[in-house]
Order: sequence, then structure tokens, then C-alpha cells
Amino acid sequence: MYKSLLPELKPLIFGGKSGVLHINHQEKDHARLYLKEGLIEQVETNNLQGTKAVDTCLKWVSIEIHFEEGETNDYYPDDKIDTNSILSYLEKAHHNVRVITQYLENNDAVLQIDTDKLSSAKGLNQESLKTALYLNGQSSLQNVIDQTGQPERTILIHACRLLNSNCARIIPNKKTLPKEVRIEFLRALNDKVMELVGPVGPILIDDAMAAIDTEPYSLTQEELPLIIAEIVSNMDISEGDELTIWSNNYLEDTP
Repeated sequence: MYKSLLPELKPLIFGGKSGVLHINHQEKDHARLYLKEGLIEQVETNNLQGTKAVDTCLKWVSIEIHFEEGETNDYYPDDKIDTNSILSYLEKAHHNVRVITQYLENNDAVLQIDTDKLSSAKGLNQESLKTALYLNGQSSLQNVIDQTGQPERTILIHACRLLNSNCARIIPNKKTLPKEVRIEFLRALNDKVMELVGPVGPILIDDAMAAIDTEPYSLTQEELPLIIAEIVSNMDISEGDELTIWSNNYLEDTP
């Protein structure tokens, strides 16, 4: 779930609270902000401490937060940590999180770039264009974040800019068939259609997949008969009947 840190932290600072603000980032990392009388005296993540930990955790968006009130001595204060600077940064970041939640639900989203629209788009910076290279209709946003090594919020903001410019669209969540099943189906289908209509067979298959808006790498079980039906609609009756009988037998034997 996407969440802004500002609404949770700001009242603690203005209220002069002491305690530890815990921030869980998915299941990958955990941050602790140590407050004393409204001042952030230390920040730690699983692997970082001080200003490096601040720079890291303030860029998280998929977070869960809870506050453990009460003074603690389980840390060493770091005078380089500036509470006012953190608040100022979060004020700006809060707007970004609001934008992200308007376009995206979570990092499981898969985006597909429209290369034609991207080539003529205006107002996109180089970083957004670089992000577009990873939005291939297969990788989730979390995979893109992991591949690029960029902060979570950075990738999500670029994704939202691409969505806003209509250069990208969200692929509906589908239960894609295993790779070996997809490959075998397309191989067998190609052989059968070529047997019936000759070299034009692969074109009929490509057109059928385009008609139902799918790709070889994202085929689902439900889409297989739809592809067959599209191909049959462009065949002679006798050829279509034979392909229908073949597909019924094939799909019956497919787990």
C-alpha cells in the first residue's frame, strides 16, 4: 500500500513527542526514526544509519508505519540529522505520493509502452524515457525498481508521467500460462494452421492475437479458444471446422 510519511511524522514533531517511529518497507527493509521531544536524533535501517538511512527511507512509498511512544537510549544521536530539512523534504514528497495513488495501486502493476506515442510525446525528461525502456508489458514495477536500482518513488513518478502522457497503459492482471505451455501451444497451432492454409498461417495467428490484445509471453488459458475463434473466422468453412476439431482435442489434453 502506498502511503506518505508526512501525516504520521509531522504531528509527532509538532507535538514534541519522544519515541521510535517504525517504518516497514514491504518485507525488504525496516527503518527506525528516534525522536526526542519532537526532534529526530537518529535514523536507522537494516543496513544503514544516520543521513544515509534518511536518504533511503524517505524515498520509500510502499510502507506501513507505527509509533512506539516513550524515551529510549538504544541509539546514539547524530547531529547531522536535521528535523526541519526532513519535514521540508516530506512536504514536497507528499504531493508525489498523492499523484502515485491516483494512477497506481501497488508495485505489482505491469505497464506496456506505446512506442508510437512515446516517440512524439512532449514534456518527458530523459529519466522518464529511460524508465520507459523497462516497461515491456512483462515486468512488474517492482521488477523494474529492482533492475534499475533506482529509489521506489523515483520509478513510480516516472511511470505516472508516462501514464499521464498516454505513452503507457496498465496491463490487466492475468494468470499467464507457464512458458513451456505457451511455447508448445503456439508451436502446435502454427503447424496445424500452416497445414491447413500454407505460409499465410503465421500471419493469421499474429492477427488473431492482435485482435484479442494479447502477446505470446502473456497468454492465459482463457485466451486460447479466443485465438482459435479469431483464426477460424478468417478461414474457409471446411478449414475452420477442421481447426475447431483439432483445437477442441488439443485443449482437452492441455492441463
